[in-house]
Amino acid sequence: MDSPTLKADTDEYLMQQVQQRDESAFSLLVQRHTQSIHAFIYRLCGNQSDAEDIAQETFLRLWQRAAQWTPNTVQLSTWLHQIARNLCIDQFRRERSTKRSSVQETVDLVDSTIDSIEDAAQRRAIRDAIRTLPERQRTAIVLCQVQGWTQQDAAKVLDTTVDGVQALIGRARRTLRGLLMKNNE
Repeated sequence: MDSPTLKADTDEYLMQQVQQRDESAFSLLVQRHTQSIHAFIYRLCGNQSDAEDIAQETFLRLWQRAAQWTPNTVQLSTWLHQIARNLCIDQFRRERSTKRSSVQETVDLVDSTIDSIEDAAQRRAIRDAIRTLPERQRTAIVLCQVQGWTQQDAAKVLDTTVDGVQALIGRARRTLRGLLMKNNE
């Protein structure tokens, strides 16, 4: 049975072209996904320079591992976010092993909800609290609450179930609530 014909502007079509080493298709995918990937990485690692480096490495891996991506199993954007998340984890581990802080002071996790808070001290407290979350909880919160992903898509990135994502978000919210209440005392 023949595979369905793909539209020339879809990620799936472009990835088929990248798998055949089409540099223009690769360039289009990079342009299409750079902003989202960079924002995600920045929210996880909190450092502009690291975010740029990890984003570049993410797209380099897209090129190098294009043959490993299979259409209809996972969306390209989800696959890219998985790669980016794994690279962030690797970065955290390297930083921890060299006794550097795994989270920089320049973290900016302000989404529209946090932006609506007028008190700068309160925004800073929320950012600082999110920064202290364990990696999986922070990833779940960033994907679902900051970037607006569905829990189903976040589950794919975190390699868990929707129930697992819900549990991570629940634990993260309880931790954040406790930290913020403690700061307000």
